Amino acid sequence: MRASYTGRNRRISRKRADNRSQYVNVFLLVTIILLALWTIAGPYGFWKLHKMKQHRKAFYAMVIDASKENTRLKNQIKTFGTDRKFQEEMVRKRLGWVKRNELLYKFIHQGTSSR
Repeated sequence: MRASYTGRNRRISRKRADNRSQYVNVFLLVTIILLALWTIAGPYGFWKLHKMKQHRKAFYAMVIDASKENTRLKNQIKTFGTDRKFQEEMVRKRLGWVKRNELLYKFIHQGTSSR
């Protein structure tokens, strides 16, 4: 009678071991899935890295444009300080100034309304 009792215990312990291994496998699978999701979509994941690279490219383009505009304005300031004709042209164009005994005509374009 004792032999059958130990056989039964062995079967029960095998079932428990099988159940434990299934739980471990499920736990490992869930852990791997969560780690993969964290790696892709987490706060430091590939998705965030991709977005940051796009932002960096946009900011770099803005810096290049600002640098070009800055250079253009510096050149304009230098020219404005030395060239009298350029000074007169800018004052007339931007401020609408006229010389003595000059008339200024402003034309209304066809596309604008007179209201």
